[in-house]
Amino acid sequence: MLFASYETLDLSGKWSAYDELVFLDVDRIEPVIAPLAAPLLGGFGAAGVAAAGVVGTSVLVTDDSETGTTPPGRGRVPTVDDPDAVYPIAGSTNDPVVITGTGTPGSEVRVLIGGHTETVTIRDDGTWTATIAVTDLPPDGNYDTTVEVTDPDGNDFDLDGPTVIIDTTPPEAEVTSGTQSVGDIVNAVEQADGPVITGTGEPGARLNVRINNVTQRTKINDDGTWSVTFDPADIPTGEYETEVQIITTDEFGNRNTYQDVLKVDTETAVTIDPRQAGGDNIVNAAEAEADVTLTGVAEPGADVAVTLAGVTRDALVDASGNWSATFEPGAIPPGEYDSAVTVAATDIAGNTASASSALRVDTVAGTVTISPDPVELDDIINATERADGVEISGTATPGLLVTVGLGTASNQVVADVNGNWSTTFLAGQIPQGNAELPITASIVDSVGNTVSATDTVVLDMLVDSLTVAPNQTPDDIINVAERAAGVTLQGTVEQGSTVQVTIAGVTHAATVDAAGYWSADIAAADLPEGDYTATATITATDPAGNVQSLTESFAVDTSYTTPDVDAVTFSSSDVRRISTEGVTDSYTVDALNNDGSVTAPTASVDQDPVFGTEFTFSTPVSDGTHLVITSEDSAQNASSTLVVLEDNASNSGALDHAGLPQFNIDALNLDYASDVSLSLTEADIKALSGNSDTLTVHGGADDTLTVANASAAGVEAVDGQIYNVYTVGDDGTKLLVDQDVNVLI
Repeated sequence: MLFASYETLDLSGKWSAYDELVFLDVDRIEPVIAPLAAPLLGGFGAAGVAAAGVVGTSVLVTDDSETGTTPPGRGRVPTVDDPDAVYPIAGSTNDPVVITGTGTPGSEVRVLIGGHTETVTIRDDGTWTATIAVTDLPPDGNYDTTVEVTDPDGNDFDLDGPTVIIDTTPPEAEVTSGTQSVGDIVNAVEQADGPVITGTGEPGARLNVRINNVTQRTKINDDGTWSVTFDPADIPTGEYETEVQIITTDEFGNRNTYQDVLKVDTETAVTIDPRQAGGDNIVNAAEAEADVTLTGVAEPGADVAVTLAGVTRDALVDASGNWSATFEPGAIPPGEYDSAVTVAATDIAGNTASASSALRVDTVAGTVTISPDPVELDDIINATERADGVEISGTATPGLLVTVGLGTASNQVVADVNGNWSTTFLAGQIPQGNAELPITASIVDSVGNTVSATDTVVLDMLVDSLTVAPNQTPDDIINVAERAAGVTLQGTVEQGSTVQVTIAGVTHAATVDAAGYWSADIAAADLPEGDYTATATITATDPAGNVQSLTESFAVDTSYTTPDVDAVTFSSSDVRRISTEGVTDSYTVDALNNDGSVTAPTASVDQDPVFGTEFTFSTPVSDGTHLVITSEDSAQNASSTLVVLEDNASNSGALDHAGLPQFNIDALNLDYASDVSLSLTEADIKALSGNSDTLTVHGGADDTLTVANASAAGVEAVDGQIYNVYTVGDDGTKLLVDQDVNVLI
């Protein structure tokens, strides 16, 4: 049975002098010891215990085996004073940790914290004290102490001790923005808004930031971030650096100090050079079509943007702060206008500055033209025009100097009040020959703008490629036949030219084709007969009016010799030999056979100074065969005599023989046949020979010629022999007949 009494007890030797016996209206009665000890460090202790609703009490427990009280110090249950206490240990703490309790005197008490064990013995008054030096404490951390008690009877007790929180590490703090350590600079805008410094650190720690003897205080947020803002008045404007001191203190009193630098730069400037665009502050057309570079000065490292005529370009800034901005060809709009140049600079701190100036844009130069067909109305300078000088004209902006070029020559002239100009290039300024010459006209206005006009003119002083074929015939000799057929001279000339050929005082117009080939036909009547050298003058006039001539010479040889038969030797009725006048190797003999064929009878030829040239036939020529004696000179002029050898011969078999057309029959010899009777017409005479329209007839009184449409024209002596002359027809055909021959007309 438990008895509760309300009376004063003798507490010596058994309980704490501070304990009282109280009655608790609870279901169980347990011993509770709450010594009124000294307050714990850091605000923990009796006040903390009281806050937990615990008051110092003692419960006396007795059993029915024993009467009276338990002897002091014997059989006591060990206790730990204030086991829920918390002992904070900071880095600045030098005092040891003291843990106390009660128990059976002589008991061994072991207090364990971290890896350290502090052993003490319970004193005779039943109390014990364990003092743990700071140097014996484990590293930073939260530690629950354990109290192990072994009493003299060998009983072991495990008790919970107070908690020891060790924090000896100074709190860390780091700047994340606002100072030099992180590369930040306070610019003008930031200074005006109030410079802000931010960072990270130990949550809950206090933090002081001091600049220029001004301190801003804050507490580090639960997420470890912090921020302080200084009043603009605390941070003066300018360019300078000032010390930043950061002090952080955690709740254990640990403290850390950091040094940093606040870099302040609230100033910057930019200027524009006063003279731009070649020094005259005027952008002309040539400059606008090239690179226009504007210059000035800014803070080294600044970003500079330059705007001209609404076009913006970034500038390059060198280490000395000199900047230049280039506007590429075509970037500046053309025209005549004034434009502001604005420059905006932003330095590395973010400060901005601007400047402006004025610039004139003038890319309009005026006008200049060259008159259409400026030279001689056809843009062609011929030799005559060159010699007289060439005038070129046009228009330009009134009052401006016009530079006019022709080829490599140059003249200058001022445009009159109406804008007209003209200049003359003398012969010495113009090259000779054929070429295409450029014409230029240019002006330069007061700001250097240039405009020009171009044209071309043809210099044509020569007739190009005037040539004549060197040989008019294969041997360049015009013989009788070639003259009769007509002679053609030909060559080349400049296209579009006209050509005239003059021979023996007669001028002939040549034909010129589209390719520049010319030809001129010379009729026989325009080329005199004879043996001589003819000279042709070829004169060409090209489209430009240039005249050029050249000459060509060639031989004319229209002389020929008609063979004269001296004797015919017969063997029976056949011809054995024939003799001709003169000694020459140009004679040949052909036979006109009765069957219409022509053969050359085999004969030996003897040259005799008395008897002339004798042909002795290997086989006598049969009776009735007519012979043709032919003479041909070096010019291939050939003339033949037809020897009629058949008595009573008529046209049949003689003048109408099929082989006659291959010969030029200029003479008929009737002396070696009897009673020959022939009829002749104008056509017959022309058909016999192509050399001329003249036929000579040799014969005797027994021979008769009947000539149609003939007229007696007197007599003519040829080589000392007299012939009767007749004109036949109306085309100049002539017939010469031995006076012995009977002629019927």
